[in-house]
Amino acid sequence: MTTIDQKTGPGGERSPGATGARLTGLLKLGEVQSFGPVNVIPLRADTGGGPWYVTLSEATEAGQCRVAEVDEGGSVPDLRVDNKGETRVLVLDGEELRGAKQNRVLNTTILVGKQSSLVVPVSCTEQGRWSYESREFIAAEYVAERKVRAGLRVSVDASVRSGRGHRSDQGMVWDEVSALHADQATNSPTGAMRGAFESRSADLQDYVDGLPLVDGQQGLLVLLGGAVLGLDFLSIPEKYARVHAKLVRSYALGALGAETAGATAPAPADALERAREFLGRVAGLNGERFKSPGLGWDARFTGSGVVGSLLTYRDRPIHAAFFAVDDGAARRDDAGAAQGRIAGARVRARAHGRWGGSRASGSPQPDRTHGEESR
Repeated sequence: MTTIDQKTGPGGERSPGATGARLTGLLKLGEVQSFGPVNVIPLRADTGGGPWYVTLSEATEAGQCRVAEVDEGGSVPDLRVDNKGETRVLVLDGEELRGAKQNRVLNTTILVGKQSSLVVPVSCTEQGRWSYESREFIAAEYVAERKVRAGLRVSVDASVRSGRGHRSDQGMVWDEVSALHADQATNSPTGAMRGAFESRSADLQDYVDGLPLVDGQQGLLVLLGGAVLGLDFLSIPEKYARVHAKLVRSYALGALGAETAGATAPAPADALERAREFLGRVAGLNGERFKSPGLGWDARFTGSGVVGSLLTYRDRPIHAAFFAVDDGAARRDDAGAAQGRIAGARVRARAHGRWGGSRASGSPQPDRTHGEESR
């Protein structure tokens, strides 16, 4: 068994391959779908599949993969993923894991190696619980709401660029979850993001039914009220099909809140024009490349009102997620300011006994593999 050091030092590695144009050059826009104020444009690409993997839901349902607290006491910013199978496992940024001592979301997309154990960076989305409801986590039926994911992207960007690994601003995550409940007029006794999704589950299912998966689809680009929200893309159509409904719920939840009441979807031609403008902004970005906590490399992109990331493995794109943000939010990834907010969240969490000793501030732990290439 080989131990691979995943620690990321200060700064990143700028790479000619880490360009937005390289990604957008692969993407093909499908026929516009509309439901309520939401437009979805299916994405396809000529990726040829690339390295094979299964989704987290597939792996846990098959008993191949186990996600649990790092130890009996737990550690808010860390979870352990044990992959006992002979297939890599893909876990998406923002994918919520329910159970154990509190619900968490992944801070970044991670490809877990075959026959490997990995400590992964996460954020809490259930501020008011720190007690076991189960020994293992299960994957939720949704990915975190889009604003929560975008906020995570900004703070994790600041962390990796300052050499602290893929850590988040936990206080910001709690604030975004609280704002989500306020916008949706929902609540949860433990402050769980899950409560907003469950309260809106019937409405969200209407969006899933109204924005169906199409043959060969590998991603989606989403607009709400004519404004681009963002995009997600996976390298393998069969694997995208497994997460399509989760992603639709993530983006569609914003359409149900008070903030967007009265919004309407533009005509398909207008939606396509706005989608192309967004992709043009993505194409103009140069990424900064960092070692992923799992297999491969994590390229981070910021600028022109966009934040995004692209996970590559063996020089092949695995998952991309880009979000439209206001320029002010993108600039707030100043490393010093973010570190202050992260430290404040640690103080609050330690007061409740939630941060697990030295694990609260380290880099992700090594991926232990049977000789699998980690570049």
